[in-house]
Amino acid sequence: MTTRVVAERRERVEAAAKLRVVLYCRKSGPGDKSVADQERVGRRDVASQGGVVVAVFTDNLSASRYRRVQERPGFIKTTEFIRGGHAEMLWTFANNRAHRDLDDYVPLRRICIDTGTLWRYGGRTYDLSKASDRRAANADALRAEEQSDDISDNVNRGIQLALEDGRAHGKLLRGYRIVRDPDSGKALYREPIPEQAALLNEAADRVLAGESLRSVSADFIPRWKAIGGKGFFDQAVLARVLVNPTYAGLRTHKGEVIREGTWEPIFTREKHEKLRALLKDPKRRTHHRGTAPIHLVSYIATCGECGKAVAPKLPRRKDGKAYAPSYRCVDGHVGRRIDLVDEHVHALIIALLERPETAAKLNAREEDEQDVIDTELAKIEQLRADSDAFVKGMAKADLPPDTKARMVASYVAEIEDQIKVAQDRIDALVAAADPLLRDLAGPGAGDRWRKRTLEQQREIIRRYLRIKIMPVARVGRFGELGVEVHPLAAMA
Repeated sequence: MTTRVVAERRERVEAAAKLRVVLYCRKSGPGDKSVADQERVGRRDVASQGGVVVAVFTDNLSASRYRRVQERPGFIKTTEFIRGGHAEMLWTFANNRAHRDLDDYVPLRRICIDTGTLWRYGGRTYDLSKASDRRAANADALRAEEQSDDISDNVNRGIQLALEDGRAHGKLLRGYRIVRDPDSGKALYREPIPEQAALLNEAADRVLAGESLRSVSADFIPRWKAIGGKGFFDQAVLARVLVNPTYAGLRTHKGEVIREGTWEPIFTREKHEKLRALLKDPKRRTHHRGTAPIHLVSYIATCGECGKAVAPKLPRRKDGKAYAPSYRCVDGHVGRRIDLVDEHVHALIIALLERPETAAKLNAREEDEQDVIDTELAKIEQLRADSDAFVKGMAKADLPPDTKARMVASYVAEIEDQIKVAQDRIDALVAAADPLLRDLAGPGAGDRWRKRTLEQQREIIRRYLRIKIMPVARVGRFGELGVEVHPLAAMA
């Protein structure tokens, strides 16, 4: 028997003698970082208790009881794993990571009792067959549900009050800053940043004077960055900023103007109305001025062999006659007729834009994103207030210092994780917004696509498609086209 086989057998025997633990990690926001962090904490904690992790199940969605339309496949697999007798302990980062509310907690408690499975969270192990541990876990579950209810009520109340008072709410717009109380750090109001407000007004005046958005945005971008402006800015974003009622001091809700706001506007009401009349005019068309590309995917599509951009070429035969124009790799790896490639890309884009799921995805984001951002910002504020209150309360509690320290550390860590989840949602919504694509998707997308200028079509392709021209054995009208198109983001 080889040394390796002996070592593997010894490792299996040692693992079999340890407590088998299943980890369930859940994060309710986009991305995997928090789940990975929870798993690292869990593995370290389990190792310190002399256990061995035999399985890890995860979910990246909310466990809120107000989102019951979402199933949690990772949680379902975890309970099935426990019922199958494959683990002696369940580990979660906190009590409320494993359930939505008491309706979910009670069945989980029953599974742990029936199977003799221990439950460990917050640095403590609970044997739910024991009355004392059961009472402690019950109290944690009740507090988690009450906290969720309080946050929901306070968030909704805060949004409604802000709406009635005309106060600013939601994401901070370009050109504005938040003024905070120097002592508490609490947000007091929002005000324009003078240099950025002046540049936005200049852009508005130039557009109203007849200058194209393309020309204004080309000059605007470097100047915006030079004065500390943040955020991506192209002509589509500039157009969206110029017609946004918030810049005229108007409070909106679900896309409708409700009343005048309490913050200082950047645009006058008169200028705002002129901008909307101009930029929302369906007869408006954007025209090229000066040199512009004349092919759909030149310098956008890449060579499938070396990854370099392809360029348009007009090759000639030895007798001087020209071949059909083609996209060619600068190193000569690939070449394909321009008309065949463009025809293929046009057809694919129209098919993607007319898919119901593409339009649904974009429309849902447009209608819901502001409400979600308002909710998440209010939730963050409430969570911070709850954390401060808990820490102050624990300082006065009649408990041993080490117990208080453990409870505060566990509670604050959970609150910070929830704050990061809320901030992740806000960041994802802000980054994902793109009116250029939203205006295209849905029934009749083909007609709208064909009416776009070549420059606009190329910009959409640049953002949402990755095109590769691959080497093939035979090219031409009856040969293999060899063009790979990979949709990204909302078009995927």
